[in-house]
Amino acid sequence: MRGRFLVFFLVYSTAYANPGNLVLTALSYMERPYQFGANELYRLDCSAFVQRVFMANGIRMPRTTEEQYKVGKVVSLAELREGDLLFFSTYKKGPSHVGIYIGNGKMVHASESTGVTVSRIDEPYWRGRFLLAKRVLPQTQPQAPVHTRDEIADLIHILANR
Repeated sequence: MRGRFLVFFLVYSTAYANPGNLVLTALSYMERPYQFGANELYRLDCSAFVQRVFMANGIRMPRTTEEQYKVGKVVSLAELREGDLLFFSTYKKGPSHVGIYIGNGKMVHASESTGVTVSRIDEPYWRGRFLLAKRVLPQTQPQAPVHTRDEIADLIHILANR
């Protein structure tokens, strides 16, 4: 039953998101510090980062990389669009790292060494650990995203104080 609800919610909520706004939201988290297992506004891990970015755009996502790996439709690297999720096997076998594709061969992700940052997906490190890409957003260009007011206020505060 839980799986059906998740699929229904994802289908319903994606009507409000679009790739451009998703990318802008993701980039607004730049340089936030990384902490394994953290899900705080000022400190988070890769899957918490993805969860927060999608939630700010009206899409509820599971919390962990392994759970996020189960959501969406598989797409090839040739089909990548802004907002697609990229999964990697880093410190253990299977999906252990996730990033958001932002176009031009780049992703934004929460890196253990640098916090939220932009990396090229063709760098040897990422290319050698790539598992697959998933699309959560719909094919059509939908309406403007639905944000939670607290998330927008927090992002404005952070950007204003950089």
